[in-house]
Amino acid sequence: MNNVQIFELEIEDYRQYEGNQTIPLETTSEKHINVIEGQNGSGKSNILNAITLCFYGEETHTDSNDDEGLESDPLVNKKRMKELEPGESIQGHIEIKLGKGEPEYAFRRTFSTARQEDAAEGDREERQFNSSIGDLRLRQRFGGNDWRPNPNPENILREILPTHVHEYFLFDGEQLDEFFQTGYTDHVRAAVLDVSHIELLNSAVSHLGKVQRDFESESSELGGDIQELQERKEEASQELERLKQKRDDLEDEISTAEGKIDDIYDELAGSADDDVREMQQRRVYLEERLDEQEEELVDAKEAVGASLARAGGIAYNADALRYAVSELEEYESSQNGVPGLTEELLRGILSRNTCVCGADLAECDSSREHIEDLLEEQTSESQDAIEGRLRMERALRDGESLIEDLLADLSELEDTRTAIDENETELTNISAQLEDEDIIDNERAQELEQRRRDIQGRISKMEREVGELNGKIEQQEDVVDERREEWKQAMREQDEHDLLVRQSEFIDSATDKLSEIKGEILEQVRTETEQRLERYYNDLIWKDEDYEVVLTEEYEVRLYGPDGRKNLGSLSAGERQVLALSFMAALSKISGFSAPVVIDTPLGRISSEPKQLIAQNVPDYLNDTQVTFLMTDVEYSEDVRAYISNEVANEYHLEFQNGVTQVTDR
Repeated sequence: MNNVQIFELEIEDYRQYEGNQTIPLETTSEKHINVIEGQNGSGKSNILNAITLCFYGEETHTDSNDDEGLESDPLVNKKRMKELEPGESIQGHIEIKLGKGEPEYAFRRTFSTARQEDAAEGDREERQFNSSIGDLRLRQRFGGNDWRPNPNPENILREILPTHVHEYFLFDGEQLDEFFQTGYTDHVRAAVLDVSHIELLNSAVSHLGKVQRDFESESSELGGDIQELQERKEEASQELERLKQKRDDLEDEISTAEGKIDDIYDELAGSADDDVREMQQRRVYLEERLDEQEEELVDAKEAVGASLARAGGIAYNADALRYAVSELEEYESSQNGVPGLTEELLRGILSRNTCVCGADLAECDSSREHIEDLLEEQTSESQDAIEGRLRMERALRDGESLIEDLLADLSELEDTRTAIDENETELTNISAQLEDEDIIDNERAQELEQRRRDIQGRISKMEREVGELNGKIEQQEDVVDERREEWKQAMREQDEHDLLVRQSEFIDSATDKLSEIKGEILEQVRTETEQRLERYYNDLIWKDEDYEVVLTEEYEVRLYGPDGRKNLGSLSAGERQVLALSFMAALSKISGFSAPVVIDTPLGRISSEPKQLIAQNVPDYLNDTQVTFLMTDVEYSEDVRAYISNEVANEYHLEFQNGVTQVTDR
């Protein structure tokens, strides 16, 4: 296997794991999957936490259902902690050996828990503990068993799996079910930015801006009009930055408020009251449908505009075209031209070689040529008239079809508007019903709905403010540009300052080019994400159908099946899980880092039959990457085990007894 993999995970006195325990995880190209199985509470999620604690100094999954509440516990094994006296401490560590063909690096982080003086809690004494986490250390292998300390562990880790992308390699499968909830486009956009490697470009643009400001600020020492123009330019720039910062702050507040609404939705969806739960489920569906309908409305408006452009000219001139056709038909039937002359008469004269006046055309070439010229002229006029009439008739027929298309598009536009109005009305009614004590006998639901409505009101107000700020920002950008041009013009008028102006313009050009490159990179990454997302989804999904997955420029994921577009909110838990797993796989591949993948509870929220069907396709999931699944005993059923057994390199069971977990071969 050419990608980096974890060869060995060593845990000492961490959480449920008493003493020193080593878990070999080496895989091969033929068998790239590890499975660690254990019941809830046995420390399954803490395998993932141990890895992130070692690498990044934090446990990122302590809120998992598997180890709920552990974030408040000391890091050291509880059984060992009981042996401590006040003032004593115990130290543990986590070490991860990883590399490509063989172990190359051994990352280690120690942690310790100290017992403090007991604190009085009422009439009893409560033990007090304090945990601390040490720095990341690294030993590097230089052949054989020659391991030497490396003084730059953070730099080496950054090359293997930097912190800003680790969540696409080390993640909790259960939390993926929430990834594509309301507002997910922000998460998708952030993820694409994470794997785009544009940090250097952003730093370069920022640095160029600072250099430019430093260059231009020198002109403030020149005095006179130039100093005044420089000050006016700086004032305009500062005002622009103030407006942008205010907008960014508002957008952060909106994001925080939306998170609070998500929490309210979760609580309402989990209500023991059937009516409350059903109303919330209906609301989520309607809101997701509304998002789609807003896009359908935009598409419908564009379709009407295009149809109007095609049909408008013909519809406007239809009466004139019909009149012209009528006149041409009359012309063709009468063969108007020289009075009394028809094409048939002229052809008869030529065939008989005798004019109507009795003259012999064979003896008078000029007379025959005259008759031939008349025939040619008559034929040409008739042909032109016929072709013109046919074109106009065709235009009228096409116009009727185009007008029918326009009317159909207008009808679809009106239907979409009506559907939006109906859904918005139903959403308003749901909110009113949840607050109405005569309908819902649930004080908590009423309280939550009132809070949701208040928060939504604040969000709407802030969104309006953001819109106003965007308008002000555009205006202020124009002011900045105008004042910069005034400053440049004044500087150019003095030859000795021409170099400074040219330096500033060069920085402008460089900044524009970097921004252009950044846009091209983001578009390339978005397109590649879309392609890989579609590929992995079709690889993993158990249905015998082909799906098209689209990642729009607004970072919205659209899924199309044989029956058309599928609402993400209507996907089953299994389909959502497959979509999320596919997205994470796409990101891990695009990131450019060849790190191992560890997934906690990959099939946790999927029912039995889809779980088995997904398991059939799991062997193809990231088949050139080491993948370690942390599964519950329910997830890792005998059927699932049978499907993936040929790809499994290592298989372990977490034996949990008396608060202590022992890792054993399964």
